[in-house]
Formats: sequence, C-alpha cells, structure tokens
Amino acid sequence: MDSWSECGPKVGGLSSSGEGQKDASACRPETGRFRLTREDRILSSSDYRRILKQGRRYRAPHFVVRIAWNQVGRQRLGLAVSRKSGNACARNRIKRRLREYFRLNRAKMPPNADIVFIPQQGATSLEADRLKAELDRFFQSHFMKQDD
Repeated sequence: MDSWSECGPKVGGLSSSGEGQKDASACRPETGRFRLTREDRILSSSDYRRILKQGRRYRAPHFVVRIAWNQVGRQRLGLAVSRKSGNACARNRIKRRLREYFRLNRAKMPPNADIVFIPQQGATSLEADRLKAELDRFFQSHFMKQDD
C-alpha cells in the first residue's frame, strides 16, 4: 500500500478508490509491532506477589518501580494504582499513559524483566510529555549503557 489515502472514509460500503470494502488491518502498516498483548502484561496475583517481594525497588520522582527478572523471555508490565492516587478517571488516565509509555519505549527497559509501576502522590497530575521525560530519565540513569 503506497499511501494512507486508501484508508479514507468508506462511501456506500466501498473504499474511496471504489475497489470495494477493505480490511481495516490493511490500513495499519506493521500491525502488531507496538501492540500490548496479553503476554506482555502481568496478570496473576502470584506474579505480583513475587515481584513485590523479590524484585528490586527503584524510585523515580512520582513512581516506585519494582523490577524482577523473569524466565518468560520478554518484558512484562504490571500496574498497581491505588485509590490514594485519585478518582477512577485519574487512575485510569495514569494507567493508560503508563501502558502507552511501556508499549512505545521497550528498548529503554531491561530485557526479560517484569516491571511494575506504582504511582505516588502527584503522578496522576503529570502531563503525558512530563511523564515520558521522567521515565526516560529514570531508565536512562539505571539501565542504559553509558558511552565511555
């Protein structure tokens, strides 16, 4: 597919080029490359207990980050957002932003690690760009190799 114009609005069930209805996945190049699948998330309470008990604890200005190595062979994300963080809207917003950060910035994070983000006071009021900058600084200072 050469351009995104083929993904335009459908008129009368036909594509804008008149070729008939197209599959929506054809409009998304490299589908799945940045997806956050079920395998990318920490789902079981036993995994959370293991990470919180055995994992290493790091501090960022607005987050506690717990990291434990896993045998799964991929990075996995866990979120522990308490009601102290704010109302449901604020909690869901910070979870969406953390999932988005994880999805787009996996290369900055340690491989084969289970990573649990625990937002602290003031995290829900962070703008998306400030959250990204804070977590970029955190992962840069703790896990990126420094050039000598």
